[in-house]
Amino acid sequence: MPKLHACIISVDAKRDKAVLLSVAQEFSFGIETLEDGVLFDVSGLEKLMGDADEIARKIDQALRKARVTANVAVAESADSAILLARQNYNGNDVSLDKFSQLPLQELEIDPDTLNIFSDLGLHNVDDLRQVPTNDLIGRYGQTFREIIDLIEQKGCRILTPNVKESSLTWVFDLDFPVEDFEQLIFIANHGLDKLFAQISYSALSTEQLDISLGLRKKEEKTYEIKTSFPTLEKAFWLKLVNLRIALDPPESEIVSVRIVSHFTKPRPDQRGLYSVSRPEPESLLLTVNKLKKLVGEDNVGVPTLVDQRLSEAFSLDPEQLPRGREKIEIKSETLTAAFYYFRPPLPAGVTVENKRLLFIKTSRFSGRVNKYSGVWKKNSYWWNRPWSNQEWDIEVEDSGVYRLCRDGDKWSLIGEYD
Repeated sequence: MPKLHACIISVDAKRDKAVLLSVAQEFSFGIETLEDGVLFDVSGLEKLMGDADEIARKIDQALRKARVTANVAVAESADSAILLARQNYNGNDVSLDKFSQLPLQELEIDPDTLNIFSDLGLHNVDDLRQVPTNDLIGRYGQTFREIIDLIEQKGCRILTPNVKESSLTWVFDLDFPVEDFEQLIFIANHGLDKLFAQISYSALSTEQLDISLGLRKKEEKTYEIKTSFPTLEKAFWLKLVNLRIALDPPESEIVSVRIVSHFTKPRPDQRGLYSVSRPEPESLLLTVNKLKKLVGEDNVGVPTLVDQRLSEAFSLDPEQLPRGREKIEIKSETLTAAFYYFRPPLPAGVTVENKRLLFIKTSRFSGRVNKYSGVWKKNSYWWNRPWSNQEWDIEVEDSGVYRLCRDGDKWSLIGEYD
């Protein structure tokens, strides 16, 4: 099947650049931007749209719909498409026969040779085609081969895609303001349908959506929704968007919706030959967002250690999610002890002699203290609050390793090492 190239030339390409790229992306993903327009590959569209003339008409219709005036041409070679589009032909008159009437002045022929051709009555491409190829090469040398290839639509110019879009955008303006986003779910569903269809066609996926709501009385409100895995599951994204906006609803009536989907590589179907089956990550993320709606966004997240001496030296990162990764090879790693907090702390009685911890008794167990380390003061913020509690790590005979805390005359165990 022969290659086909389409070219769109605009009088003001800088002003119309975004629209030209948008129209080109409706027909192809191999796009090269030119100084005065865009060039793109439309090979294979013949079975869907028709011949080259019909493809050109479809492109022209898309430009008219976008209210942009530009010249369109479709040809087998990239050079021919560019030359035709630059001839200011109307979008409705894009026949390939126009190439035969192309003036020789549009080709890269030196002025002296053009004068000779004019004296011989050769004024356009069709006239030059009547001259035998061997005679032209014998008179003007092998360098004239490029001109011959061009008029025979065998130009050697290769389309070089230089547009690397990282996202797709869908915008919808409402006919009347809406107060609740839940009423717009069917509109968001339509937008995701169009976005995901284009992303899937490119063999890509997405793990981030930016939802921007145009408000009637206030500035635009934007929600950034991320996942820790790529997916094009529309029902999952709709639930996630609805839960996210429910946490922080817009303050005014909604007048427009804009959805931006960011590209990423798709998730592999097979995670590993011997990997254990586990729930789909979509289920986990939906559960996490439902919990955030119930208990507050800042109370659900991935625990992160804090390098400070506090009673509970960790914080929750609500933006992160656990990432399950299957290890390809086993490496020796330094083991890290886990710590389990008692809620509430477990009261204890402690025997101290000569400033040494000897024995501990609680409602769950009692025993001799084999080893201990400390003492540490728990408050790192000494500039805000005075030092208060004292802590030890203790090993109790036949029981385990615990964190012992003293607050004044009261002793308690605040947790256990696992």
